[in-house]
Amino acid sequence: MAQISAKHPREPGFGHWRWQRISAVATFGLMLYFTYLVASMGPLDYSAAMAFVAAPQHAVALAILVIAGLFHAALGVQMIIEDYIPLATGRLALVTIARGVFAIAAMASLVSVGMIVGLI
Repeated sequence: MAQISAKHPREPGFGHWRWQRISAVATFGLMLYFTYLVASMGPLDYSAAMAFVAAPQHAVALAILVIAGLFHAALGVQMIIEDYIPLATGRLALVTIARGVFAIAAMASLVSVGMIVGLI
């Protein structure tokens, strides 16, 4: 019996599991970053919040947070659908719809950040 390398496991769900962990770490780190920044700034009015997001370093970090967070959410919803929806024929359609909803939310968020920065 051949040994499977620890670097390249052949379990079918390993890639999904790995990306879920990577996106969780990225989301957690960026949430800590934004929590620290916003807490250290004190109360913000609308114009101060717009200026905060318009700063290039904050806009890029916010865009990465949106992408990583919604990617992580899409992976989680996919796992919920696969684990708890009993109809095998309906799972693919539900996963596709969920991915579409998260893609639309990501695009809307990125367009909003781009508008605040002045790129769009």
